Amino acid sequence: MKLFLKIMPLCLLSLSLNAEVISGFIENDVVNGEDKHYTNGAAFTYLSNKDTNNLDKYDNSFFNLVSKIPTFNNDTKYQTLGMTLSHLTFTPDDIKNTNKIINDLPYAGVVTVDFILYKWEEDFFHQYMVTLGMIGPSSAAENFQKVYHNITGNNESKGWNNQLENDFLYNFSYSYGYKAFKHEFSYGKMDIINNFRVDVGNYNRALMAGSTIRYGNNYPNNFNTIGKVIGANENKLLNLDSKSNKSFGWSVSYGLGYSYTDYFYITNYDKSYGLNKLKDTIVQVISYDTYFDNLVLSFTYKTSKFVSINNKSEYENWGGVSLAYLF
Repeated sequence: MKLFLKIMPLCLLSLSLNAEVISGFIENDVVNGEDKHYTNGAAFTYLSNKDTNNLDKYDNSFFNLVSKIPTFNNDTKYQTLGMTLSHLTFTPDDIKNTNKIINDLPYAGVVTVDFILYKWEEDFFHQYMVTLGMIGPSSAAENFQKVYHNITGNNESKGWNNQLENDFLYNFSYSYGYKAFKHEFSYGKMDIINNFRVDVGNYNRALMAGSTIRYGNNYPNNFNTIGKVIGANENKLLNLDSKSNKSFGWSVSYGLGYSYTDYFYITNYDKSYGLNKLKDTIVQVISYDTYFDNLVLSFTYKTSKFVSINNKSEYENWGGVSLAYLF
């Protein structure tokens, strides 16, 4: 926990910028009528203006350093910095049992901070992300879930005494997304955005590819990608300021992604649970987004094979809502 706290001052570095957008996000498996496995996630995201590569305006050693980070096409016009604070909760299927449950997901709470760098143009982006965090009782997941269950009237989880112990997490990810298709109709418009992602570290090692088709009217030229299997999708916040007016905008989208997971801490770290290795995963995301003035309200429905138990894959569903504000 002490090591995790040492990285928090780095967060203040991002907050010293002139903010472009902040967003709050929450997702839960309540739409599945069950309370198990990846059961709840919450995140707060901040993205800066898109001109942090302007060294006349941001003249210090930190911006000099990140502005020199290369991309494979090395021709990006904009640069955006960001940070996401996330809290995730995991439980087994049987939350009434006080004993350790073998062959099912362990109790675990995860809190992470993502430090994000985007180098981008209107039609493509590179995202570099460094993730630092903690797993275990220090995440306070038991207390968070207890409060949530008291509010919703759900049964209290009984087995938190068996949760995974405190440990330090670190990860690095790289994502690339591009707009493969854009078209405007007499009413509305459509785009298709493809994205690729690689994760390495002691938290998650995975490869992911996905594509999202979107139709709507008066929506911004942002990047409506698949994002992650679980958690917030910062890509959707990028370039939101390309549309900020009093006219109402909306969009509906469908995304399909494939992820190959070599290692995920929750399912692979403690071998005594006897879980099968999570490898091939299909992710589907349905999203409805509304845009008005400086506010963006989004609703998502996500389904994915998240865990494999006794050689049987289980598809699970999560509903999410996010609110973003540009200022």
